[in-house]
Amino acid sequence: MKKKFISIIGATILLTGCGSQNLGPLEQKTTKLRDDNHQLKLENQELEQNISDLKDKEKQLGADKKNTKEAAQNSMKTKNANATSDYYQKVTDTLKDYHKIESDVQKNKRKEAVVSKLDKIVTDLQSAHDKYKIDLEKSSMSDKDKSDNKNIEELNNKLVSAFKTIRDGYSTKSDKKIKQGQQELAQIKVSKSNS
Repeated sequence: MKKKFISIIGATILLTGCGSQNLGPLEQKTTKLRDDNHQLKLENQELEQNISDLKDKEKQLGADKKNTKEAAQNSMKTKNANATSDYYQKVTDTLKDYHKIESDVQKNKRKEAVVSKLDKIVTDLQSAHDKYKIDLEKSSMSDKDKSDNKNIEELNNKLVSAFKTIRDGYSTKSDKKIKQGQQELAQIKVSKSNS
């Protein structure tokens, strides 16, 4: 039993002596691996933060792009609405000019001043229509803009035709033509597009 006891103590001392020599390098490797692992975790967190920041920037850029596109569309809508409004205002002004000379036209005396004013009315209508077409942004017309455009084209054609007939009737002292032009003018209806 003594021999066994001595063998166990000897083996323990031997193992203790051998084991401590191998533990030093293992502890150094373990420490180095822990440090490396900690550094990799920090780098991973930094990369995840960068990815999150980039995703936020991407969302912001997407929102900015959408806002820019909407602003451009709103600008086009405004431009088209202004072109339409300006056209109708010029037509209104032209009709007021005609009403100022309507009683002279009825008298049918063929005065040069009245002929000149009738010519100016026709020219003003054509100029208003030409300006409308120039100001209109046709590349981005909504359905409402297309409907407004169609109505304006029809209105302009009817107005110009009626005033040319009146002018031609007055220039040739033809009561029949004057009445025909005035009848055409009275039958013109302004169509309203659905908003």
